[in-house]
Amino acid sequence: MTTFHEVAVVGGGPAGAFAAWQLARAGIGVALIDPQGTDIAAGQPEHRAQTRLEGLGDRVAHLLAAKGLGRVLEAATAPVRRSLRWAGLAQSANRERLVDRHLFDALLRHEAVAAGAVFHRDRLAGTSVLAVREGVRLSLASGKQVCARLMIDARGRQARAGRRLMGPQTLSIAGFVTGGRPTLNDAVGSDEATAHVEATPQGWVWDVTHPRLGRWVQISIDAGDLQGAGQAGLAERFRRFHSQEQFEGRYEAGRYEGCVIDGPLRARNCGLVLSAGSLTPPVIPIGDAAVAIDPLSGHGQFWALSSALSALPIVAQLLDDRQDESGLARRFFEDRVVGTFWRQARVGRDFYRLERDLAEHPYWAARAGWPDAEPSHPQVAAARLERRVVVESGRLCEREVLVTPMDPDGVAFVAGIAVGDLVRAGSAGEGVTLRPEAARAPQPVIGWLESRGLSPASNEITTSTRSTTTRETA
Repeated sequence: MTTFHEVAVVGGGPAGAFAAWQLARAGIGVALIDPQGTDIAAGQPEHRAQTRLEGLGDRVAHLLAAKGLGRVLEAATAPVRRSLRWAGLAQSANRERLVDRHLFDALLRHEAVAAGAVFHRDRLAGTSVLAVREGVRLSLASGKQVCARLMIDARGRQARAGRRLMGPQTLSIAGFVTGGRPTLNDAVGSDEATAHVEATPQGWVWDVTHPRLGRWVQISIDAGDLQGAGQAGLAERFRRFHSQEQFEGRYEAGRYEGCVIDGPLRARNCGLVLSAGSLTPPVIPIGDAAVAIDPLSGHGQFWALSSALSALPIVAQLLDDRQDESGLARRFFEDRVVGTFWRQARVGRDFYRLERDLAEHPYWAARAGWPDAEPSHPQVAAARLERRVVVESGRLCEREVLVTPMDPDGVAFVAGIAVGDLVRAGSAGEGVTLRPEAARAPQPVIGWLESRGLSPASNEITTSTRSTTTRETA
């Protein structure tokens, strides 16, 4: 049996399910392929045995709510503020929700199907790229075949890739535990969510308590620092981590005294990896299949959804221009994916460097020195215009983008007005000046220009030396 679609999305995690939901809502014929289902009986024993807990940031929750997907947040707790022991800090300004990933993914898949995606609960057995103009043929484990003009690869780190670019690799070992003390002054069995992050010589630990599911502990160590195999090897490494000297003589020591592993431990590679530095139609990698994020950044879920957001204009472009002769899809994809990789690499490096007391330990030394000494965000000395590929009304197009010390990543539109309609390149291509029309722009636009050193009243520019730094941390 063969079915035909405009787009086939392989992988029903956050990136794939969200992409399928968007495509279906846009009226594009889409199939979603994943071996897991679209509904979960939360609380059943088999559910707890399969799930894992992750952190979900406020901006992910806001994005889902803004898109009308608030029901998906039923898989998450209310926001909880983390305690931490990192670089001398004892409290984080960041908040996170504890999300039940098994339920979260199932709810997203359910929403995709409700929007019109055709769901195949099946595993991918093989892929044949027929030709750029003909698309792909997917062979499923059940014997079915799915043909599509385009394929979105959302299989995460398991996606097929060529030469990968990666830094020091991290292994996370996690599972539910009983006993011990979840957090300082909190009794076991509390009905409130808690979260704690701590740096140790051997790596770092994320220790959380979910009101319904229990206590979940995840350690992150160097990928080569594991002895033994199977559950016995994971359990031995898990216990060795919690018996290291870092925990002796401190209140955290009692947190793991008497702890018992309650169920199977999960191990997964979670270092930063660039798997798709270029776009090769008809396959479009998104999420971890393009760039896999180190969980320390706290950026993984947001990257999954934001990369899925970018898939819609890429799909629209490639359905019109199958070979991407204009290069718009390729340039847009590469700017986002490669830029995300290097930004995350450098932001992570800076965060590891904050923990100076542990700098001599191998885990920290390797990560504090990679990838280079470049700043995590571009340094801009003066305002300039660049031509880049941006999204306008859901489609890709080339526009002038204003780059300033306050906006090193560039701005294409201000309050819906193209920045190229407001400013122009100065003489000899140096700097920028305001167009006369800018003086008639709405007040919010004028206020924004003035905040960047551009004064419509005098038609002069004063280059601002201020800069903003965005730090994405755990």
